[in-house]
Amino acid sequence: MERTRSGTQDADEYKLAELGYRQDLKRDWTMLHNFGVSFSIISVITGITTLFSYGLNTGGPGVMSVGWIIVSFFSTILDLILVHPACIWLTNLPAMTVGLGMAEIVSAIPTSGGPYFWAASKSAKPKTNLISTTATVGTSYTPTAGRTLGIYAALLASHGIINSFGVHLLRYLNNSSIILHSVGISCFAIAVLAKAPTHQSAKFVFATFYDGTGVDGIGWSIRASPAYVAACGVLMSQYTITGFDASAHLSEETQNAAWSAPLGVLMSIGVSAIFGFFIIISYVFPI
Repeated sequence: MERTRSGTQDADEYKLAELGYRQDLKRDWTMLHNFGVSFSIISVITGITTLFSYGLNTGGPGVMSVGWIIVSFFSTILDLILVHPACIWLTNLPAMTVGLGMAEIVSAIPTSGGPYFWAASKSAKPKTNLISTTATVGTSYTPTAGRTLGIYAALLASHGIINSFGVHLLRYLNNSSIILHSVGISCFAIAVLAKAPTHQSAKFVFATFYDGTGVDGIGWSIRASPAYVAACGVLMSQYTITGFDASAHLSEETQNAAWSAPLGVLMSIGVSAIFGFFIIISYVFPI
């Protein structure tokens, strides 16, 4: 076993050396740990819950359920054309390049910088951009300078302490997160479906379109088109299924990275797609 492990580590270091990159970080993660970090960041329970009201008003149950399937499919299949030349026929299918494409790139360039390193290595004139996104959530919480600074300091301190122990500690947190997400989502969804006083029909869940985007009953399905509202509605799914590039960022800490990191990307999307669909069904059927 030791000989096999050393051979894998040598292969990982040789792969980085081919890229002009020296191995600096300790490879302490397996494929399961690599999958866990992306699965935890995607976190379907938080993403779907955050925009559930948005989805109901922007397309309704039909767009939410069918849109989730479409986004999950596109996110998974998109990069297959990069995995093997024989799959070039998939270019005839629209928008199929995200998850599998990222998996192929991380297989070829398994560095901790992930997409940042890929962009820098492929760019003739590297450039940097800072994109800032501000979100406001309507709650009773009133932010003040002191509270904001306190939260900021607490986050910095807690994350700093955790990361000071290296990825050896983080892998246990990832495993715990996998269990909590899987068991928690399953128990929650089953409980909601079992205890709901009423249940809608399958037609309501998969074929009901609702436009609550306008004022005085004049929504964007009238101002523009139902297709426009549906396109905006699937943003709920697209917002949720993000963050799987974490497997690429942690590739340099992963054993057999050229194989494990791509699988971490794809597995996180696939498993999240299944659990996410389960959540949406459990939310919409009892309405």
